[in-house]
Amino acid sequence: MDESNCFGYYKGKCQILNVRKCQDPECAFYKTKKQFEQDRQKALERINSLDELTRERIIELYYDGRMELLEGEEAS
Repeated sequence: MDESNCFGYYKGKCQILNVRKCQDPECAFYKTKKQFEQDRQKALERINSLDELTRERIIELYYDGRMELLEGEEAS
């Protein structure tokens, strides 16, 4: 596994965990950039499938109330 393929690896270090060196094979957070984007898309599709009140609560809680983060996200 090459740490530079990990979505969280940037400028020579992990941006997800507070570690000096990548833990590659043991890292539970390792995923490729493509896997990360696919997972993100699935999460956005799920949020968009919820009723309006639930969706608004999630947007407020996790997206700092910024609806535009979900708008324009199309299902692939």
